[in-house]
Amino acid sequence: MLRLANAALKLRFISPVKLSRWLGSTFRGGFGRHLRKIICLHPMRECDDCTIAKQCLFYLTYQKSHSKRGYAPPPRPLVLVPPFLPKPLEGSGAELEVRLLMFGDYSKYFPLVLIALQQFGSSGLGDRRHLGQNKFEVAEARCEFSGKIVFDGNLVHPSNLKIVDVSNLPRVNGKEFRVRFKTPIDLPEGFPPPPQLLLDLIRHRLILLVNEYGTGEKVPEFSCRGSLIRSEGEKHRLVGYGREGRREFWNCWTGFADYRFEKLDKTAQWLLGVGKVLGAGAKSSFGLGFMDIQPLG
Repeated sequence: MLRLANAALKLRFISPVKLSRWLGSTFRGGFGRHLRKIICLHPMRECDDCTIAKQCLFYLTYQKSHSKRGYAPPPRPLVLVPPFLPKPLEGSGAELEVRLLMFGDYSKYFPLVLIALQQFGSSGLGDRRHLGQNKFEVAEARCEFSGKIVFDGNLVHPSNLKIVDVSNLPRVNGKEFRVRFKTPIDLPEGFPPPPQLLLDLIRHRLILLVNEYGTGEKVPEFSCRGSLIRSEGEKHRLVGYGREGRREFWNCWTGFADYRFEKLDKTAQWLLGVGKVLGAGAKSSFGLGFMDIQPLG
């Protein structure tokens, strides 16, 4: 259905740090800038006028405007998911764990991603790089599926990067769950999402990825009936900047929600397992909508 790789990157800051709570736009923009520097053969040419754009990792990850199905921009084949910090980070000697998801055949570009990230780190993260701050190095990369080290700070061990088909992700068993929204999720109708909507949002993200980087087959329907036990949420207005200028996300939330399901078929259990890896909702390329799901009790 959809092959994917899932790695956890340990970033070690080697200069003073001053970071905001949300880093999704900053990571996406900075990584793209350095990815283009190391792979672009025609830096003075616009991507749309380049004859090799359709074979270019930067173009496919940042510039491609139409998906294989429909006319909306496609989900991106490489996604960096920085943590949403409990408070702004300031000081020295900081570390961050950033997840990297690679879909379809894009896992083969892992060494190139590492090079771009190391170049990114040597320049620095965000506007404070101009003050010599927020510089980092990739200290380690660990495969989330195999548990093995893929990059030890010096050498890449590509055989340790396990590729998993999404159809084989384990189901989440049980009837009561806590869903912790680790990065903000876009919810225009408010927090928390009802049980049916939560699963719909997971399935929708999966459909987009399967259509673009997988087999294109139909993602099965699910059946569930549940209720909310309790929840706590915090609303965020997120602001980011990119090639298109300023972007604002007005209805994003973090927090947790406890659900009780009277009915949850095997497809719904599998979708919850998918949600633990792929998240839910829109804007995955900005690291939004990633979650953890654990049984209660």
